[in-house]
Amino acid sequence: MRSPIQGPGTRRGLKRHPSLEPFSRDHNQGLIIARRLSSPEKPDAVEQFAQIWKDELMDHFQEEQRLLGPLCTVDELSRMYAEHLSIGRYASEAIAGSLSSDDAVCLVEILDQHIRWEERTLFPAIEKRSTESQLTNLAAQTQSMEERRWLNPDNAVRQRLVKKRNSLT
Repeated sequence: MRSPIQGPGTRRGLKRHPSLEPFSRDHNQGLIIARRLSSPEKPDAVEQFAQIWKDELMDHFQEEQRLLGPLCTVDELSRMYAEHLSIGRYASEAIAGSLSSDDAVCLVEILDQHIRWEERTLFPAIEKRSTESQLTNLAAQTQSMEERRWLNPDNAVRQRLVKKRNSLT
């Protein structure tokens, strides 16, 4: 089965640097919830998105800005911040229970475009221009981020998968 984020820089294309893999795993989850939001058969998708926002996505955005921001160009950072802010506004509406169906459609579109931009453009650019030292430092920080997230018992499956993958590399 193909991952929703297949393309340049992913497992079946070029291999993603391990320092960025935690963000790519989050992106996969983001695309899954975007798909649910666009499905009429998933009436509770907005509530699921709101919960995922509180549990993971808000932290994901903060960590991307903190860890990847210094590795971005001014234009990349500006786009990342603007898109994170826009998605965050929709998340606030979802949490408040006031996300309209039109806004849900907009959320799906911006979330999909944002994730695909990061995977297809931003991450390969960061991998290309960063030094090995920068990527090694980033890998240590993203590993700490993963371990912190594992304190949440809902992330046990992810913990097992990541540890298994790390033992194979």
